[in-house]
Amino acid sequence: MQQDEQHGLEVARVLLEIGFVFDAEQEVERVLQLSPDSLDALGLFAKIKHVRGQLSQAITCWTQLYARSPTIGTVLLQLRAILNLAMDPERSAVELLAVGRHPDNVPATTIMELEEAFSALVQRRTREARARCEAIAARQKNSNSTAYRLAVLAHAWIAELSGDLDGATSILERLGEERAFARDVERVSALERVYERIGTPAKLEAAANICRYLHREFDSVSALGRLVVLCERLGRVEEAKVEGARYARAFRRRMNRPSLDEMIHVGAKRYLPLERLVAVNLPPAQAEVRGIREQALRDVIRGDGIGARGGFARGGSLLDDKYLADLDLLEGNLEGAVERYLSVLEQEPDDVLILVRALQEQGRLSGSRARALFADGPIFERARSALEAALDQSPMRPSLWKALSTLVGLRSGLAVEARALRQRARAQAEASERRRSPIGRVLSPAIYQFMGRQKGLVHELWAERTVSPTGRGGGLPWENILGNLSEELRRGVQSVFLSVREYARAKFPHLTPDLEDYVYHFKMTKEDEHSHGLSAGLPIALAFLSVFLRRSVPQDIAATGMLVTDAHDVLSVRAIGHVEQKIKGAYNRNLRTILIPSENQAEVAASRWIPSAVSEDIVSYVRELDDAVRIVFGPDIFVETGARPWTTRPSAMS
Repeated sequence: MQQDEQHGLEVARVLLEIGFVFDAEQEVERVLQLSPDSLDALGLFAKIKHVRGQLSQAITCWTQLYARSPTIGTVLLQLRAILNLAMDPERSAVELLAVGRHPDNVPATTIMELEEAFSALVQRRTREARARCEAIAARQKNSNSTAYRLAVLAHAWIAELSGDLDGATSILERLGEERAFARDVERVSALERVYERIGTPAKLEAAANICRYLHREFDSVSALGRLVVLCERLGRVEEAKVEGARYARAFRRRMNRPSLDEMIHVGAKRYLPLERLVAVNLPPAQAEVRGIREQALRDVIRGDGIGARGGFARGGSLLDDKYLADLDLLEGNLEGAVERYLSVLEQEPDDVLILVRALQEQGRLSGSRARALFADGPIFERARSALEAALDQSPMRPSLWKALSTLVGLRSGLAVEARALRQRARAQAEASERRRSPIGRVLSPAIYQFMGRQKGLVHELWAERTVSPTGRGGGLPWENILGNLSEELRRGVQSVFLSVREYARAKFPHLTPDLEDYVYHFKMTKEDEHSHGLSAGLPIALAFLSVFLRRSVPQDIAATGMLVTDAHDVLSVRAIGHVEQKIKGAYNRNLRTILIPSENQAEVAASRWIPSAVSEDIVSYVRELDDAVRIVFGPDIFVETGARPWTTRPSAMS
């Protein structure tokens, strides 16, 4: 059962990586039916929902995942929640303790006593705070081990917060002398943090050993990130490079991104279109080759078409024939590709992927070969049933509608039905293109709280315009700003709108003479969560600029940054908070690029939470709006003539 589960998840990760999102979701659903308690499957299912933009479902999955997952650092979350309660007594204790994951088997009276200790710390009565923790620990030592550990770790943390790192070390090391807590993960994790802060070579070496232990025993990916930093601080450059590469692989795995080895392994067992496989940007394969077909797939990725063709030809199976057809197509041999695809369909007429490819390509050739094949009633019915079943699962995929319309059009007597299917296929293709490259829709990273942890997600911002009924527009009325936004953010949206409107007039006067003919609208999605702060300034600006210029925005780019108006034609992008979580959110969403303020570059470079290989691959830095505009709308945007898409003033929503 576990082997089937792991194989299903491997297949799902690969399908998701090459863009077959619905197929990946079906694979994960099958795994969850067999193993409903699988945390790996739940995590991948949450990622798929995130990729699809179904954020409410993704959040539900992540909440379940965090509640059921044993994680390092839970005690620190609990202590932070109690500290927050001491700092802000007006907030609900129930809320804070729920966020901090209230520890089991700890009496409420102990939590209240710890709150009093932290209150003393907030009031700078450090000795009293530590004494209270010692007293709690002494009372609980022989009666409640969980409460005892919590009190001792609270004592060590208070010592750390007050700057007594030697005292914190002593407390944690003494706790480790007790057999029950010698290998306690929360204790050693806290000790690693204190050792790193002390920073002497001996302590850094000890911290590095703890990180190795945490990764080895608990599969802690973040421990590898800390280990890289520690190796650098110890001057071990080569070791830091080795650990950095290991960290990047583990991080990719944790984020459900497959390796090239996994993709080749899956592709050797089931068909993956070669054009999708070669388009994926992945680190080089490292595992040992297992068979002729795996070697042939590696040859394809390396660009060795001759070697790949020889390998697939030696394989001689139906799967090898599919890959040979793909090779023909990649090399421009359209007739050879279609002939091979149709030969495959003679034996396997219900392979949807091959049906789509064969019917799509044969439309550019004479249809006589395809007509002869599908003149066979059983073959035609199997092919049609397969496409219709796929459409039941994924009715928004235009390639399926086009394939079905082509298939039906090959049969005599079905012209009316084929014509209706072609119309639906065209409409679906246009809708799909609008979804891929919409005007006024921009992806924006955001931070959500999960069980006391901050999670980076990517959601949408919408901007649009309608023709002003009075002929006097050009503004963004307060009531046209929709979503669960704070007052500060609402004012920020209006400020960004005005700044970008003047910027557009200055930079693109040939495209913006009619801005006052319209009334503008803005919506922040995910309205069941409160949105605040100004880090969405850059994506808001890009959304409005997209509407002003009537330029589409790629949906594989996200942006974050605070926007500052220096002049009517100069808008600066300033630093934002939680940059690491936002990069992780974009990477989890499988985005190509995230735009980050240049002021955050040093923070990202020094990050222990984001591997350098990942940030170098996905992050682009911007200083001004000009930089972001070139990335989003093209490097020549400022010198294009920009032929207008209409010649008269429109009379309806544009």
